Amino acid sequence: MKRIIFLLVVICLSVMSGAALAERGKKAPKGLNPQAVQDLRDAGVDKYLGQFTPVSSTDVGDGWTKHTFDPAGGAGPICIAGTDYSVFTREGNPSRLLIFEQGGGACWQDFYNCNVLSEAQEPPAPPVGIWDFNSKDNPFANYSIVYMPYCDGSVFTGDNDVPDLAWQAFIESELGLPPGFGPPIRFHRGMRNQSAGMDLARAMFPHASRITVAGSSAGGVGASAFAPFLVRLLYDNQVKLTVFNDAGPVTTNLDAVDDIAARADDWQFGQFYPASCTECDDMGQSTEIIKWRLDNDSTVREAFYETDADLTNRFFLDLLFNPAGFRDLVVTEHGLINAAHPKRYKRFIVAGDETHTALQTPLFYSQDANGVFLNFWTEDFLVPRPFWVDIVEDAIP
Repeated sequence: MKRIIFLLVVICLSVMSGAALAERGKKAPKGLNPQAVQDLRDAGVDKYLGQFTPVSSTDVGDGWTKHTFDPAGGAGPICIAGTDYSVFTREGNPSRLLIFEQGGGACWQDFYNCNVLSEAQEPPAPPVGIWDFNSKDNPFANYSIVYMPYCDGSVFTGDNDVPDLAWQAFIESELGLPPGFGPPIRFHRGMRNQSAGMDLARAMFPHASRITVAGSSAGGVGASAFAPFLVRLLYDNQVKLTVFNDAGPVTTNLDAVDDIAARADDWQFGQFYPASCTECDDMGQSTEIIKWRLDNDSTVREAFYETDADLTNRFFLDLLFNPAGFRDLVVTEHGLINAAHPKRYKRFIVAGDETHTALQTPLFYSQDANGVFLNFWTEDFLVPRPFWVDIVEDAIP
């Protein structure tokens, strides 16, 4: 009798434990939760997935293959000037994949400071930073790679065509075209181009189990915005997803009202914010989408690198002559994300330094913060190791 009672108790406890685990799983599923996935689909984040495939693939040497997309009469992936868009791949370990988004400024009404051609950003050479595949200190040395040039002017987030006669004159000068031969339209096709590159990644490297989405400068903004969602929508929650933002400020100088409004109107990125991200606002802080992702994706981890006097980012944020204001903005806004998710979002902020980006430069191996070298910090992030730490150097007067 006692044995029967004991067995009944064990069965009841097992059922209760299973129910509790199921309930916990329901509250905090692994990876991106189903409701967040639906919210992203409702916002149209996946609207261009599955739409475009390359029309040509060419071996361009050193293991790189160039994949060029059909502009489809202007409806396909194209650069801001209406020219062809290409993505590059390099085969390495099939289970480890680096999806990299290049930088190159930004363009909006009467502010034309962006790379305009995909051809201007062939695979990086010489082999420095993370592109030095022979360095034993490069944690990405054996990764497969999908490399996306940046030429949409909208930090991989735009989805809009803007009639602009001033742009026509600018692009004719840039490309050496006769008057009247330049496009009178800016093609902000960031989401289209990015989605095409992500589809290529899924087709070329379907068995990747560890994926890092990274980018420098404008590409860092793209990598921190909608790119991780596209990876989740294509690969599901089975992959270990990490994000590395190399000096993409993401933060917004809210005093630069005209610039903010011009970007929001020209790029139309606000349409992709999920409805449940109630703090997301194309006139507010762009860091809110990172907070929402970490709130809704239980396993994604993200790293942010920046110098606290970054001259390039001060220019684009209209803080060129206010380095203290730039530091306060970056440290504070990214600090709020770290405070909310201290184990999964960490910063590497170097004080008293005006340089811009590090992943693709020798700085990747020589830059340190509080005695920790960036490449080793990156390796600790990727593994991950328990001593991957949040580093913000003290301000230098």
